[in-house]
Parts: sequence; C-alpha cells; structure tokens
Amino acid sequence: MFHHLLHLPFVILHFVAVVLLIMGAAFLLRRFAWRRCGVEGASGSADRTPENSAFEDYRRATIARLEKEAEEFRMYLERLRRAADASAFQAFLEHRKNSGSSVT
Repeated sequence: MFHHLLHLPFVILHFVAVVLLIMGAAFLLRRFAWRRCGVEGASGSADRTPENSAFEDYRRATIARLEKEAEEFRMYLERLRRAADASAFQAFLEHRKNSGSSVT
C-alpha cells in the first residue's frame, strides 16, 4: 500500500541532481561565451594581448593623464588645507592678541 513512498527520496534526489547538472552546464556555457567575447576577470585580461592596439594606447594615455591630474588635484587640496590652517592660526593669534594680554 505505501510501497510507492519508498521511491519518493530517490525521485527527489533525481530531481535535485538534474537541476544541479543544468545549472552547472549553464554556468560553463556562460563562462565559455564570455571567454569567446573577450569578457574575462582581472587576472585573465592581464595575460591577453590587446586586439586593438590603438585603443590600448589611447586607454593607457588617458589613464596616465588622469593619474597626473589626480596627483595635481591632491597637491592643490593640500595647499588649500595648509592655507586654511594658516588662516585659522592667524585668526587665533589675532583673537588672542585682541582679547587681552593680561592672561599670563
């Protein structure tokens, strides 16, 4: 009467195995498609030779220019911070001088 319930765990296990196989196949197919299209992770793309050398030259020049501009901007910000600190210090000295020198 309940002999068909004995097969239920095997049916569930079979279903889970089929789903895992399908997911694994989809993952592998997607990974293969990405490699064919040239979309790879950071480690894989560093080993490849560029397919478009003009674009790679432009990209390198742009990155170098942006890094130079970023460094110039950091230096500008540092000068602004130093100027603000100097201004605040001068204001402190003026306030201290004007508030009275009776404090010893």
